[in-house]
Amino acid sequence: MPRVQSLIAAVAFITCAIVSDIGQAQGLMFFLPEDGTGVEYEGEIVQETIRDDIKVGKETVTKARMISIKSVGREDREFEGTLQPCRWIEIKVVTGDAGEAGINPGPVGSRIYKVLVPESKIIEAAEDATGVPNVMFPIVEGYRRSGEAEVRPIKSHAISIYPTICQLTNYPEQNVVSASATPSTKMANASFSAKHIKGKQVMERRESRTTNEADFWVTKEVPFGLARWEVVVTQEKKESTANRQDFTEFSTTKSVMSVRRILDNVESELVTN
Repeated sequence: MPRVQSLIAAVAFITCAIVSDIGQAQGLMFFLPEDGTGVEYEGEIVQETIRDDIKVGKETVTKARMISIKSVGREDREFEGTLQPCRWIEIKVVTGDAGEAGINPGPVGSRIYKVLVPESKIIEAAEDATGVPNVMFPIVEGYRRSGEAEVRPIKSHAISIYPTICQLTNYPEQNVVSASATPSTKMANASFSAKHIKGKQVMERRESRTTNEADFWVTKEVPFGLARWEVVVTQEKKESTANRQDFTEFSTTKSVMSVRRILDNVESELVTN
């Protein structure tokens, strides 16, 4: 399997779980900015895998990553039996080797999603006004493209942020570290006042356990709400008949992303019929 695919798939068997009592749940978007605006993030993702067959005992793969989120149109569409204002949201993820010309994603390291989301469902709260948990984005219509492949419709009625778009997820354990912090970002000559939050989620199965721990900085000064995030996903495994204390670590995925640019007058990159 190519390195980029391996890195992306490392935590792909986990889905969103319990809804948090503090802040939002789905992971990436806290509020809607003005249409035609967006944000671009830059950072890296590092995977360390325990390997007994190599001398150092651990294999480390580091990839550069870029994520952009854009609001590229508004449209009234029927959702849950009523006509509602919806927003076309385009999310692009590029993962690969960093070079002078930027990130080289290879044939599989670029993914782009264009989804029509009811505006009422992009919220900061843990659940909407009807009590529905804010775990995934419901979508009225959607499209995706991987690499240079053809654009394909998204057949599901919702889109999950974790783990294919980013490592942020829903955190049942959250603590506000600071109500007003200034996170370090990739954006030159800019600073943001943000709420610094720590989150933790543990998902355990008979043969595996995944712990997702994150620091993230939330602010109204950045479109969609995030200025920076740092996530560590630790995976452990054991025999199905073994005791819980027998879990041993076999991989760790670390991701650090921060604002690089705030975008204005954006247009859709994904051409659909």
